[in-house]
Amino acid sequence: MKRNPQLSNMKNQQQSLTQRRTRSRSRKAGNKSTPIILKGKEEYDPWTKFLYVPRTVTFLVLGLLTLTYLSHPFRQPLVADEATSYANRKAGVFAIVCVFLGYSAVQGTSSHHLVRPHPSFWKLVHGVMVCYLLFMVYLLFQTVDDARAFLKHLYPELGVELEERAYGESCALIVDGHVHWKIIKDTVFDEFVIAHTLGWWGKALILREYGMLWTVSITFELLELTFQHLLPNFNECWWDSWILDVAICNFIGILTGMWTVRYFHGKEYNWRGISQQPTLFAKAQRGLMQFTPYSLDNFQWGMFSSPKRCLQCFFPAGIILLFEVNHFFLKYELWVPPRNPLNTIRLSILFLIAIPGIREYYEFIESDSIDIFHRLGPFAWTGVAISFVEMLVIVKFGHGMFPQPWPTTVVACWSTVGILFIIGFSIWSYSYYVLTPRKKMK
Repeated sequence: MKRNPQLSNMKNQQQSLTQRRTRSRSRKAGNKSTPIILKGKEEYDPWTKFLYVPRTVTFLVLGLLTLTYLSHPFRQPLVADEATSYANRKAGVFAIVCVFLGYSAVQGTSSHHLVRPHPSFWKLVHGVMVCYLLFMVYLLFQTVDDARAFLKHLYPELGVELEERAYGESCALIVDGHVHWKIIKDTVFDEFVIAHTLGWWGKALILREYGMLWTVSITFELLELTFQHLLPNFNECWWDSWILDVAICNFIGILTGMWTVRYFHGKEYNWRGISQQPTLFAKAQRGLMQFTPYSLDNFQWGMFSSPKRCLQCFFPAGIILLFEVNHFFLKYELWVPPRNPLNTIRLSILFLIAIPGIREYYEFIESDSIDIFHRLGPFAWTGVAISFVEMLVIVKFGHGMFPQPWPTTVVACWSTVGILFIIGFSIWSYSYYVLTPRKKMK
C-alpha cells in the first residue's frame, strides 16, 4: 500500500505543534529549582548552569588580552643582557604551554564518561598528557648530558649524580642471637611505605579486579629481581619484597581500593542540583559530591576466558609495569632524586591518564569487533605512546651506563617461563579454537 503524502505531512505538523506547545508550557510553568535542559540531552541546575555553558569567545578574548598584557608588544624594546634573554626564552616556552593548555581546556578532546568534577578538567588533563609526550620526544633527540642540563632549567638543584640507596645490603633479621630491630625499623618506617600503599590503592581504582591487580603486583616483584643487578634501588631483602611490599602494602592498598570501588559502585546517588537541596548543609554536601566519581563500575576482565582475551588483558598490565620500571630507570639515568617534585608530577599525570585510559581500553576490547569505526580512546592512545617513548629514552640514555652482564639465573628463568608460556598458550589456543568447535559440531 502506498502512503498518503498529505496524511504524513499533517501528522508531522501536528507532532511539531504539540512539541512547541509542550515547550511553551514548560517555560511558563518553570521555576528556579527546575533543571534546565540543554541540547535535549543533559540537565543542568540553574545555580551551576553557567559552568557548563561554552564560553569559547569569552575565553578567546581573555586569553588574547592576557597575552597582550604579559608580552608588552607596545613597549619600546630595550637592549637585553644575558639574564634578561634567558628569562624571556623561559617565559616564551611557559607561555606556549599555557596557551596550548588553555586551548585544550576549551576546545580539547571530551568524553561522555568524564563529567566529574567538570569536563574541562579532563580536557586539561589530556592537554597535560600531550605536553608531557612532547617533552619526552624532545628528550629523545638529546644526549643524556644535554637532557640532564635541560632539567636544570626546571629545578636548578638537578644535574648532580645520585647515590642510589640499596635496600638489600643487610637482610639478616637476627644478629648474634638478637632481633635486628634497627633494620626492621628503618625499612618499615621508610617514607615510601605509605606512598607504596597509596599507589596500590590508586591501581585498584584503575584496574578494579583482583586477578589483574595481583598479576601486576607479583610480576613487578619479579621484575625487581630481574633488574636488581642494574639498579641498586631494586636490590631489596626477600622479606622486604614479599612480606612488606606484597603481603602488607600491596594487600592493604588493593583491599582498600577495591572497597572504594564497591562503595561507589553500590552507592545510591542523588544528583539533584544545588538549588533543589532543601538546606544549606545539603547544598554544601551536594557541592562536595561534585568532586566524587559520577559512577565507578567494576571491570570484568575475564583474563582466562579465552586466549584472545588473555592477550588483551596482558597488554594493559604490561603497560602499567612498563610505566613502573620506567620510573626507576628515568630517575637513575637523569639524576632525579626521589624527593624531587618531578617524580610526583609524573606519577600524578600517569594516574590521571590511567583512570579514563583503562576504561577506554576496556570498552575498546568489549566493543563489537564488526564495528570498523570503533577506535581506541585518546587517553589510552596517548598513554601507550608515552610509555614507549619513555622506554626509548631509557634505552638511548642507558648506552654504556650498565656494563654488568645479565645473570645466568635471570636469563635461564625467563627463558624457561617464555618457552612454557608459548607451549601452554599454543595448546590452549588449539583446544579452544579448533577442538572445541569440532566437538560442538558433532
